[in-house]
Amino acid sequence: MTANISTAVSTTQSGAPVTSDAHSKSVGADGAIILTDHYLVEKLAQFNRERVPERVVHAKGGGAFGTFKTTEDSSKYTKAAFLQQDVETEMLITLRSLA
Repeated sequence: MTANISTAVSTTQSGAPVTSDAHSKSVGADGAIILTDHYLVEKLAQFNRERVPERVVHAKGGGAFGTFKTTEDSSKYTKAAFLQQDVETEMLITLRSLA
């Protein structure tokens, strides 16, 4: 009885099979990678095009200035000056959108 084992084959964007997904030619053992490996260049280009929401540089958003006033006694919870009773603190609230 023979087992039918299929191994996943990496392909380029055009569908051509890739001989090695993990190895590229380099200049020496610890040298720079030669950019003649078109599959590596394709992988790097695809990685650069990926959009990661946490890394969006120009996030859009808005904010509002206002006054924060503590109305209750919170001295048993904190020693922060702005959280003591009847203290008013100027503040800014920001809202950020990753759209």
